Order: sequence, then C-alpha cells, then structure tokens
Amino acid sequence: MPTLKQNLLETILPDDIPKRAECGAAVLDEKILDKNFVQSAELYDQILQYHQKDVCSDDRIELVYNMLKTFRMDRPSVRLCELEDFRKLIQGQADTIQSLAELKLEEVKEVDNALKENMDSLFSHLEGLTQTNSTLVAFSKTMHFLLPNLFMPIDRRYTLQFYYANTFNCTNSMENVIDSSEKECLHQAFEDYRQFAHKHHALLTAQVDKTSRWNRNIPKVIDNIIIAHVSENME
Repeated sequence: MPTLKQNLLETILPDDIPKRAECGAAVLDEKILDKNFVQSAELYDQILQYHQKDVCSDDRIELVYNMLKTFRMDRPSVRLCELEDFRKLIQGQADTIQSLAELKLEEVKEVDNALKENMDSLFSHLEGLTQTNSTLVAFSKTMHFLLPNLFMPIDRRYTLQFYYANTFNCTNSMENVIDSSEKECLHQAFEDYRQFAHKHHALLTAQVDKTSRWNRNIPKVIDNIIIAHVSENME
C-alpha cells in the first residue's frame, strides 16, 4: 500500500487557500472541452439545487450520470456503465447513501467505524460503475455528485499525483500500484481532506461562492486547491 508523500496541512499554507481555490477553478475551466464546458457547469448547478432528501431520485441519478459523461467518464480507459445499470447500482445502495446525506466533510470529527464501514460497503457494491480498473475515480466522482458536501472527487491527473506521484517514476506504475489498493487510497485521501477541512473550516467556507461555477462547496474548493498546486508545481 503506497503511503501519502505529502498532505494538505503541511503543503498548503493558510494564506494560499484563497488564491489556490480561485486558480484551481480557472484551471478546470480551461481543461474542460469547450463543447462540454457550458453543459457541465449547468449540470453541476442543477445537481446542487436538489434537496438532500432526494439524493437517489431518478432525476438526480440521471443528472449525475450525464455530469460524469461531460467529464469523459465514458471514454475507453474508464468505460462508465450504461445508464440503467448505473441507476440500479445507485438505487441498490440508496439507504446507505441517504444515511450520509446530512454529513459535511468539515463537521466530521473522526472517521468512526460506522462511517468507514459505510464507505467500504459503498465502494464494494458500486464497483460496477466502471468496466475497467478505474473504480476509485468513478466512485469518488459519483459520490461527490450525489453527496457534494461530504466526498471530494478524485482523479489521476491531480489528486493521485498530489498524494502519490513522488513514489513512482511513471504514470503506469503509479496506476498499477494504486489499482491494487484503491479502497485504502480512498480512506487515506478522505482522512487528509477531513483534517484539512476541519482545521481550515472558516477559510474554506469563505471561498464557497454560489455564483462560482466550481467553488460551490468545501470538498470542491479543496479539490480546486489541489488542482492549482499540481498545475503550478508538479505537472
């Protein structure tokens, strides 16, 4: 199991949080294909307008599915499952997902056994979201769009490079090791987000802006901070 080579609390200074949050959102705007940009921003806005009591409704699930597609999660390297299979997988775990709907990352004081077991159960039961070995990426992004106040999206280009890039000399070897222990990587990253969100609750909350395309909740603000850091220092 690879260990984290850096963490947020030691890497991101408090004074850098506002600038990094803004820069990360700008990087995301530039990276999204033009034809997908407007649609993805509109879909994200619609997703966030849903009340958390309707996390697993048919309409919400379809919005999440379409959002994943705008981020090219249906490309050959990921191969997101078909919509009906996606819907069945999510609705099959609706009770567990709904039980987490009121949790906020910055308010989670510790990852107790109940939360860890729920995360493990969801990760195992939602393995079929992707037809490749990209479960961690597909799972984390799906959970962020279902529970945006609790889960942060994870991708290889930014999140996993931030946490593990110094361990490996090339992308392929990094992917092979991470794919063998994706659930443990999820827990390591989640705990790091949680500590950072708890420590800098006020600073991160100040970056949440309902008029922004992407800085709409604390998990996404943290994601944008990582995007900015990797873009400036590691790519």
